[in-house]
Amino acid sequence: MNIRLYSLSSALIVVAALMVLFDTLYFASQRPAYSHIMNTISELGETGTSHARQVAFGFFLPVGFLVWLSLWLVHRKAPDKQTSLMLLAMSCLGTGYVISAFFPCDPGAPLFGGWQTQVHNVFGVIDYEGTGIGFLLVSRHFARRNVIIQAVAFLVAGALVLICLALLSLENAHYIRGAIQRVAEIIEFVGVFFACSLLPRTQ
Repeated sequence: MNIRLYSLSSALIVVAALMVLFDTLYFASQRPAYSHIMNTISELGETGTSHARQVAFGFFLPVGFLVWLSLWLVHRKAPDKQTSLMLLAMSCLGTGYVISAFFPCDPGAPLFGGWQTQVHNVFGVIDYEGTGIGFLLVSRHFARRNVIIQAVAFLVAGALVLICLALLSLENAHYIRGAIQRVAEIIEFVGVFFACSLLPRTQ
């Protein structure tokens, strides 16, 4: 039964990642001027767009819930507070998507905008910072068990997510922030997938 639960957890992350991929491509195709290099995923649901509600409640919200559900399934069998802390940190990925559904950004996703944009951006930081720290905690978990390859992989993943977060905050990176965000998203979903797959085997 435990194996089935953990397999389901990993499968839910795959479903969430595929939703991000295909929904991003679909809603971007509805905006001719949209650039995957320059524009963020958040801009697909920015205030004033014709598909804002569909993006919020048909894309962002279900993705966030899927991430939460996946990590909760692993958490059910978590043997200690350390494992729970790792899962809680990585759940920030889901939190970022859920909050984005209710607090869309202003047009153009400015660093400083209205109050909704500020809430959106704060939880965007929590998304990347929390998940990045979660990966570093997972790295330490594997290092303590002398599982070196996984420890190094999660260390690199955590560092890269945090570097992407730093780059996204730079005004000079404005014209490539879409690309930076997509790199961060890929690392996050791949990392959470492997965390859900590997952590239960090391308990």
